[in-house]
Amino acid sequence: MARRLHSNFDMHTVVTEIPSSARADEARTLEVYGLVILGGGTGSTLAAWTFASQGQGVAVIERNYMGGSCPNIACLPSKNILHSARVASDFRRGEEFGLSADGFHVNMSAVRVRKREDIGRIRAILLHVHRRLLYWQRVT
Repeated sequence: MARRLHSNFDMHTVVTEIPSSARADEARTLEVYGLVILGGGTGSTLAAWTFASQGQGVAVIERNYMGGSCPNIACLPSKNILHSARVASDFRRGEEFGLSADGFHVNMSAVRVRKREDIGRIRAILLHVHRRLLYWQRVT
């Protein structure tokens, strides 16, 4: 059986089996790329955009999320939580500035939801820009 890679909006890779009778039809519909880049991190993105701007057909294969680890699991998610912690700290120090903070508490579930939503928006933007730039370069 031949295997074909599909990607959904979040760029999770899904492998599906293609029946052998469909291989001939499948071979006629496959696209040809001048360059295939493994990984969608910062360096890969820069390389893809550079080669695409030079007129090469570029395919980027990303196992998890476009943008690599920084915007998805490392830098930006941790900074998002740190920002919430700073706001909470400032709020708790409100009395130094004549502000009352009676009954103040941190809802960590809401902090995590906000983090996930922010990272989801960043992923969508990265994927949209990536697709648009690579498609535009390929078409022109």
